[in-house]
Amino acid sequence: MLLFLTGPLVSYSFIQAVSLYGEASRPALVTPQMAAGLNPFDGVIIPTYGSLYLTLTLLFPFVAIRMISGDKDSGALHLLLQTPVRPGALLASKVVMLSFALFLVELPGFLALFHWRLSGGHIYAPETLCLLFGHFLYGLLVIAISLFAATVSETASTAALLALACTLGSWVLDFAASGNSWLVKFSGLSLTAALKPFEQGLLQWNVIVRIVIAAAGLFALTLIWWHPGRSLRVKFSWSAAVLLACIVLHPVSHFLTRSSDLTEDQRHSFSPTVSAALRQIHEPVRVTLYLAPEDPRLMDFDHSILAKLRRVLPRTEIVNREASQALLFKTGEDPNYGLIVYEIGARRAESRSTSPEEVLPLLWNLAAIAPPASDNPVAYPGYPLVVESSGRAEFIFNVLWPALCFAGWFLFSRR
Repeated sequence: MLLFLTGPLVSYSFIQAVSLYGEASRPALVTPQMAAGLNPFDGVIIPTYGSLYLTLTLLFPFVAIRMISGDKDSGALHLLLQTPVRPGALLASKVVMLSFALFLVELPGFLALFHWRLSGGHIYAPETLCLLFGHFLYGLLVIAISLFAATVSETASTAALLALACTLGSWVLDFAASGNSWLVKFSGLSLTAALKPFEQGLLQWNVIVRIVIAAAGLFALTLIWWHPGRSLRVKFSWSAAVLLACIVLHPVSHFLTRSSDLTEDQRHSFSPTVSAALRQIHEPVRVTLYLAPEDPRLMDFDHSILAKLRRVLPRTEIVNREASQALLFKTGEDPNYGLIVYEIGARRAESRSTSPEEVLPLLWNLAAIAPPASDNPVAYPGYPLVVESSGRAEFIFNVLWPALCFAGWFLFSRR
């Protein structure tokens, strides 16, 4: 049933994305200068996999929960634990089978990529593989949450509520991250936030380590609470040890500051010469902002300067004096609003510009280093494409895929 529902959901997302991408491509085919803004990874692949994200978040937990709750309800768990096979091996076998189920759920996405390539669409392998790896890690985390929820719950319905409380609760944290709520401090715990770098073609090692630590901790807690013969005292004491281990290991991720920009247009990176010049700065760098979170200038500045600067100099300190205040009437009340202060060591400079052409020379002056030689990076060409018909996609996802799901159900029901 999960696979049957996934096909039409991916179909709608994919066909809509291709249609909108085609509408944006028509002017670019006439005016080639507009083609640079057309990236199929952002325009087609990410919207398509957004539907798979919904599937993993809202539907896949029910499949994972059945792997534990079904054994508990039927009494098979007591028989399994009496076999010579260790409980860890039993849990590992269930995780392996759920990983295979995760692969099956991702198959419509692979079919969408295959159809896009057959239609003449461009696919850049590194950033696409980064997205697929992120979806695998996200699915593994959902599996861990679901199995633990099924272990500590008496019924499957209660386990489903707990699992959905974790996955849907991440959306609350996402909304909080864009506002001024006290929940902003916990926005980093969002599951969606963990997936976001992969959707941007950015491989961040600290994010990978955090996901692995969280998943391993949840699997360990599942193994502890799975055995019905253990007393509550033993379960709580062992659970406290696991939580303490996760807390101790979590700071390790802060030391893994390296990341890889796998995008074709290198949107998250300065040019190689600029990055090499910035690495010559060995003094502390501090950037103080006077911009509200909702200000478009802050978003542009973060995308063009701050995010790239943090990748080159991870110890850069960013302070926003307006982070806890609303944007409304801000420019009329505060004369410092819009000001950006740069400090390198004991040297200080101010500017209101968010343009790299003005900010980078200011940093060279503060750091007392020679400006790097100008380089001419290869411009991103863009890949406009208009797919005239969606008939083949509709046949694959709305006819062929449901037929395969029905055939699989029919063969399984005969056993």
